[in-house]
Amino acid sequence: MKKLIATLMLLCISFVSQAVWLNPSGKVTGIITYAGRDTVLITLDSPGTKVSECASDSVFAIGHDYSAEQRARMYAMFLAAQASDRRVTVSYNDTGNCEPWGSTPSVYRRIVRMTLGN
Repeated sequence: MKKLIATLMLLCISFVSQAVWLNPSGKVTGIITYAGRDTVLITLDSPGTKVSECASDSVFAIGHDYSAEQRARMYAMFLAAQASDRRVTVSYNDTGNCEPWGSTPSVYRRIVRMTLGN
């Protein structure tokens, strides 16, 4: 009985997985906003690693479900980086966490953190 419980515990532990943040850096080459959407789209000169669940491998998104203040803060940082020709580092999950677009549920890689560099 103890061996069965130990085996089951080992099997459960082996199936636990964690998402990892990917952190590409680059200069902002595009900022796209739409009047009818809260999502802000960002392109960098370095597209980062593709996430298999997300359809786009070149565009990042400031998520529509972030508060207006959170979106505005990130948007301002991207504008400042673009205007000053500085690099930014965006962080996103290596699995899932894709931003929907229209009727497609998983399109853009959703930014979870950003930092302004030199």
